Amino acid sequence: MPIVVGPGITIGSGVTMGGGFVPSATLVYDLDAANYSAVPVNGTKDATGTYTVSVANTTNRISWASDNGGVFRMTGSGATSADYIYGGPNWTTGQSYTVFMAYKRSTAASGRLLNTQVEVSKDWLMGLYNGNPNTFYPNFAVNLPASGADLVWHLDWATWNTSTSTGQLWGATSAQPTNYLFTGTNASGGGFNNLRLFSRSSGSEAQTGDIGFVKVYNGVLTLSDIQGLYAQYKSRFGY
Repeated sequence: MPIVVGPGITIGSGVTMGGGFVPSATLVYDLDAANYSAVPVNGTKDATGTYTVSVANTTNRISWASDNGGVFRMTGSGATSADYIYGGPNWTTGQSYTVFMAYKRSTAASGRLLNTQVEVSKDWLMGLYNGNPNTFYPNFAVNLPASGADLVWHLDWATWNTSTSTGQLWGATSAQPTNYLFTGTNASGGGFNNLRLFSRSSGSEAQTGDIGFVKVYNGVLTLSDIQGLYAQYKSRFGY
């Protein structure tokens, strides 16, 4: 049995220590603002120690705040931004996954909240699209909303099953998920090549708001997994 220290950090073999729900798939990328006290330093690693985090903040539109245990925040009204944070695996094809994100919109600029860094092979986005929540576009529209904008915290899980070419979006605010919100099947779907916060890879379609974390798992999480993670993180975001 692995030793688990905090949410999803595994050290060798032995016994389980401390709190933290451990789902059935492995956490492979963990960018959680709770692990920081400022904007990440360019070239450092995510909390798993696996992936390099690339950061540029030349116009200071990205900041860190202590709200909700720590958040990354994008401000400013410009529709484009030279500032970015990105990192994570290259899972454009051939990999089932779950991306778990906590986020909240602000109204200054509306675009794409979480996007693939490399758009050559797949157009991938999640979270907010033009200010509207519960977006999931793994190279096709599982859900690409045109309405529904709000100012509350969302906990969303985007899953992709590469065996069935099926994408699903699970989401929650004040109540735990009991079923997916949206589902779709398309052979052209897939994954991402690094995950970029707050804009497209070119810096266009900047989206203002708060991101508590982006966590990537190497498989499709079950309903039990999703409910366990919701129970673990809901109080941090006021639920």
